[in-house]
Amino acid sequence: MEREPTGTVRSVPGAADTWAPGGRGYEQPGSDAAIEAFFAGDPTTTPASTLAAGELTTTTRGTARYEARKVRRLVRHIEPWSVLKISLIFFFCIWIILLVAGSILWRVADSSGMIDNIEKFVKEIFALKSFSFDAKRIFRIYAVGGLVSVVAATGFTVLLSVLFNLISDLTGGVRITVIEEETARRVRRG
Repeated sequence: MEREPTGTVRSVPGAADTWAPGGRGYEQPGSDAAIEAFFAGDPTTTPASTLAAGELTTTTRGTARYEARKVRRLVRHIEPWSVLKISLIFFFCIWIILLVAGSILWRVADSSGMIDNIEKFVKEIFALKSFSFDAKRIFRIYAVGGLVSVVAATGFTVLLSVLFNLISDLTGGVRITVIEEETARRVRRG
């Protein structure tokens, strides 16, 4: 059986159970050497590994040998609706974190007297009669500005996903190579 980059499986007479990079109709990616070097590792610190014909065979400390497949995948389309949901939740969480962190930092600066020192410094520099920070107004502007940033960043992320889809239609998508470790199986000797 041979795995195509799209994830479909087709039978190839006399072929092994694993997909071979550089097989019929596939071009060899330039990053195979980097993948081989990464998985080969240092034999003194990692198990001995060999990467050949799309298979990663690893000899562990005992006599057990395991095999994993090297598979190519093709990312052709990113759904803008799912990008909207994920990015909205992500940027909302970032907004909450920054809001809480800003509030804590303001309280620490206020309790240490740093805010009073900054107010005095600004009053002296600009020769003002009085100057003070309005904490409630600053926090309100910070919160509303953060919400506007969340909406803008979410819209920009969705726009980027639509742009990726348009470019993907022209170029054919993004090809990635993964090693399926969770499907590792014992190699039978014999």
